[in-house]
Amino acid sequence: MVGGIEIAAGLLVAIAPRIGAFVVAGWLAGIVINLLTKDPPEYYDIALRDFGLMLAALTLGRLSLAVVPARKSGALSPRPW
Repeated sequence: MVGGIEIAAGLLVAIAPRIGAFVVAGWLAGIVINLLTKDPPEYYDIALRDFGLMLAALTLGRLSLAVVPARKSGALSPRPW
C-alpha cells in the first residue's frame, strides 16, 4: 500500500511538479515524524536523510512555482542583459 502511494506521488511530481512536490514533502515530513517518535534513538540517521529529501522536495516546489507562471504568459520574461 505504501509503495503504491509513493509511486502515485512520483507520477504526480512528473506530471504536475507544482502540486506533487508539496505532496511528497508532506509525505516525507510524516515519515520523519514517525521515525523520530516510534523508536527515537534508533532511526535518527534515516530521519535526517528523509529530512534532507523533504527540503529538496520543498525546493523543487518553490522552483516550479517560480517557473510555471512565466510559461503561462506565452513567453519567457526578457533577459536583463
